[in-house]
Amino acid sequence: MINKVDYTFLVGAPGSRWSGIAQIITDNYDYNTADETEWRVYKHGDFTGHKGNYFGPGMELGQDFHRLEKFYKNDVNSFLADCDRAWDGQGTGAKMVKCHQFAYSLWWLYRNVPNANILLVKRRDQDCFDWWKQAGGWDITYPDYTWYIDDNHMRHYIETENKLTNAFVQRFTGWEKFTERWLTYTLGEHNIKLDMEKYDDVQVTLIHSNKYKYEQKDI
Repeated sequence: MINKVDYTFLVGAPGSRWSGIAQIITDNYDYNTADETEWRVYKHGDFTGHKGNYFGPGMELGQDFHRLEKFYKNDVNSFLADCDRAWDGQGTGAKMVKCHQFAYSLWWLYRNVPNANILLVKRRDQDCFDWWKQAGGWDITYPDYTWYIDDNHMRHYIETENKLTNAFVQRFTGWEKFTERWLTYTLGEHNIKLDMEKYDDVQVTLIHSNKYKYEQKDI
């Protein structure tokens, strides 16, 4: 990786194809995949599937990850310890921490977690919803989507999460298309061959956390 980090916080609405992107990155770069246990798997036809831990309300871990500032306040060590539970002390390399609801706490992550990246993924709202339904929707066995309640709420949350991530990204360099070239100049050399028909409408950006800048401002 160009910028070696301890954590990458992956953020994307349901149906954004964020899972496929996560797998491409963790399979080809120096990431710790010890969280990919046999009970953390979902496969569905041609769908890339889910593997590894997914955090968030209703999930195995990260029940309060939709309200980081309110729950953890300034206790970043407790937050990172809760992240680390998915790996149970196993493996080496950076950890890909996946949570849809990080969209509600992006500035907290950016300002508080040292040596970390925030990887954001976006597609159009309707495309997200349609792909999530095609991948199984409410029949998806892993992870648990009960927090999203029903189709109407899911549409609302997809729209909200996309708006929040978009507002955050626009404060930086903006979105880029997910391509082999983006992987090269963002993460480093690789032998990945992307299916660009699949990822043609996917936008991404990688933002490095800025904890120490904010600590200096407070001095």
